[in-house]
Amino acid sequence: MAVWDPSFFRKSPLFWPIARAAAGLERLAEWPTPEELTRLFEGEPPVRFELAGPKPRRAPLPAASRYDTRIAVDRVVSTRRASWHDLLNALVWASFPRAKLALHTRQHRMIAARLGDDLRLPGARTKEQDAVAMLDEGGVVVLCPGARRAEMASAIRQPGGAGAAGMLERGEASAVIFGHAIYEGLACAGPERVHAAAYVVDMDPSGQGARERVAAADAALAELLSREAAIERGVFGTITVGERLANVTVTRP
Repeated sequence: MAVWDPSFFRKSPLFWPIARAAAGLERLAEWPTPEELTRLFEGEPPVRFELAGPKPRRAPLPAASRYDTRIAVDRVVSTRRASWHDLLNALVWASFPRAKLALHTRQHRMIAARLGDDLRLPGARTKEQDAVAMLDEGGVVVLCPGARRAEMASAIRQPGGAGAAGMLERGEASAVIFGHAIYEGLACAGPERVHAAAYVVDMDPSGQGARERVAAADAALAELLSREAAIERGVFGTITVGERLANVTVTRP
């Protein structure tokens, strides 16, 4: 079983977007229960967390029992105990509730549209499913003033991303980590550098606190994920999450 560390989020400044929610667990001596995770939301929880049951090994899951369907229809997030992956997912939920609900609702619709009569999915995911999953696991929102948005969008598509790093270092833009797999890597001392999917949002981050930046990222991703038009990987650029990014992109709350 993974060892519980209630102060894990203090090990890196990159945890700042989920620090408010994570601080609510710091008093706990052991892994939080689903009920304790549900209480991390501000205001009325859009979903509740529930302890995950064992998965059937062979038979396909009924449509109503699938992970995204339970979120979209029943507003229940199945969560494994003592799992860093699921814990960080819950903290992202508590910090970006609008975006997460829109994301899993979209995934539910995409899966439902492809589910066969035998309750099985075709072998390969669609390009849109890949793009949404990539955002969920490894997404970063880059907040940038409208006048510099085109410049940033171009910079994150260049090899090495030196131009993007310079804008972030000078405080002309701010990176807000959304993907829970990135946070899991930080919590578990994973790869030193991770290439993340970057989505540029029109917002001047100067003078804005952590709460305002997270709210802007949440709203922008919710809007993107609620569009009728298909979402493909081309909407994202690439940014590197690592030691250099930790030093140049994070404005501490």
